[in-house]
This record gives sequence, C-alpha cells and structure tokens, in this order.
Amino acid sequence: MNIENCTLLGLILVSLASVPKGQAQTQVKVSTTLGEFTLELFDTAAPGTVENFLNYVRSGRFNESDDHRTVPNFVIQAGQYVISAGTTQLSQIAIDGTIANEFNQSNLRCTVAMAKVAGDPDSATSLCFLIVADMVCLVCQFGGFTVFGRVLAEGLL
Repeated sequence: MNIENCTLLGLILVSLASVPKGQAQTQVKVSTTLGEFTLELFDTAAPGTVENFLNYVRSGRFNESDDHRTVPNFVIQAGQYVISAGTTQLSQIAIDGTIANEFNQSNLRCTVAMAKVAGDPDSATSLCFLIVADMVCLVCQFGGFTVFGRVLAEGLL
C-alpha cells in the first residue's frame, strides 16, 4: 500500500501517489506544524468524495492550506485557503464543481468529512473537517455529512 502525503498548516496538504483500485484503502500522510498523522480514506464507502479529495491533494491546491476554522470539542476545518508564498496573506484555492453527498456513517471522533452549504446535501467542494469529538448530531443535518476517512493515529487530536 502506498502512503500518500499531504501537509496541513496546523493543517497543510501536500503531494501524493495513489493506490490502484481493488487494493487496500488509500492512506494520506498529513504533515502539520504540530506533527504528522495518517488518514485512511474510505475508497469503497465514499469513492466520489475520496477521488474529489485526492484531486485537490494531487493538484497541489492544498499545499500550504490553512485550518481556517477550529472549534474546540467539535472540528478543525480546512480546504479553502492557502497562505500566499512569502507572506501571511490568505487566498482562496481554485474550487472544482460540487460533488454528490455519499453520507453513510456517523461523524465520530477522528474521522474526516466534507463540509457543505446548509440545506444542500450535494454542495461539497474542497472544504473538509476533522472531527475532534463524536458528533452523532451531524447525521440528521442536511442529509448528513459524508465521512470519507479516519485518522489512524490519534496523536494530534
């Protein structure tokens, strides 16, 4: 199994190489200013969402991405802004079209899910969030939030 790489600021996503279909779940190594952790992506349960996420990582659009929303005992959200080279300025990444909601499991601690627009279950693009506490309440909101991976080691959460 190949381990894909990414970097998040305090969450900054970087590069990767994919695992051929039919093999073990894709893993993405995430490097942050606080250390590293590995995400296991749910290739079978959320194939469209995983492919969308990997497209952003492979294209480099998550390089130097900032975790722009951190809510204690809830989420760490990233995937919208990057820090411009040589500055402290944030700029928005280029966003692809929306993807279909593939919600099929609860948002539990140490999972990663897609953010979306309130009231539109099929509006996810690049925004994703790490869940730092069980959030079963998210199951009922706007058709649920697609969980597409989990943290393999809890070192940062």
